[in-house]
Amino acid sequence: MDDSIFLPLDNKQGETPKRIQLLPSGPNIQGRDGRVYVLKNAEDVAKRSNEYLPNHSIDENHAVDLIAPTGGSSPAFGWFTNVTVEKDGSVWADVEWTEKGKAAVSGLEYRYISPVLFINEEGVIDLIARASLSNSPNLDIKSLNNFLPVKPVKELNNMKNILAFLGLPETATEAEALNAITAMKTSLNAAQAKPPAVDLAVYAPRTDLAVMQARAETAEKELAALNSSKLKAEGEAAVDQAIADRKIAPASKAEYVALCSTQQGLDHFKKIMSTTPALIGDTTQAPAGSPPGSQTSLNSEEITMAKAMGYSEEEWKKLKEVNK
Repeated sequence: MDDSIFLPLDNKQGETPKRIQLLPSGPNIQGRDGRVYVLKNAEDVAKRSNEYLPNHSIDENHAVDLIAPTGGSSPAFGWFTNVTVEKDGSVWADVEWTEKGKAAVSGLEYRYISPVLFINEEGVIDLIARASLSNSPNLDIKSLNNFLPVKPVKELNNMKNILAFLGLPETATEAEALNAITAMKTSLNAAQAKPPAVDLAVYAPRTDLAVMQARAETAEKELAALNSSKLKAEGEAAVDQAIADRKIAPASKAEYVALCSTQQGLDHFKKIMSTTPALIGDTTQAPAGSPPGSQTSLNSEEITMAKAMGYSEEEWKKLKEVNK
């Protein structure tokens, strides 16, 4: 998340600084929008920033985050490295300016540096991703708000890219994203089906069609991956809860997780668990994944679950073997 923290370059006409300040000393840093962010451990922030990228870009007015996602240009005006902490607790970095950056900074076209920060839910700064030259302390950078990792940053970035590909706002729902993908594919198929003698007013260039198709396929694959990850996490959570409620044995966890690998299986499992009483005693159970030894028969809990899921005892035994 970029938090509208703007730091002066402190250069004069004809000069370009060799080091720039990225953060003032903490622990509390006041943003221009009134929000307060916490620099809990400046040394850790510097370390994570250096590990995040060997060279961090300095763009113009946050072009990387505002213009690049829609296909626009976002050239670098400079690159900063060697993020370090000064004695007063402020965070600085060495900077190498491009020719365009030298001209803009030495000509006083820009006077401020605005860092792009990754922060957690409590407002604690995690790392500095990049920075931007800016003259607008009140710049409204709404598109960067998704860097707030309520969910893992990677997952949010993927969803942000999907919505950007589809031309949708970041607040769009999954259903809206799917509808947009369907509409894009329908439009693509219709365009490709047109006969050679087409009206140039409605003609779609091949390069545009290729870009459209690539975006639709990329968005569809990434959305499917996200859905699969969410379903897996939800299935494991449902099985763990059933184990905690003593409705199933821990040693059978792998089989139940396999059954919950589809939405239909997960819904069926939840329905059964909602009416199933505690079947397992208070004594310690074998841990999940423990080998069954020489036992070939099913216990009472497994027989009950096999019948509830529509399996015979032999089919359930085979399912357990497959999921070992």
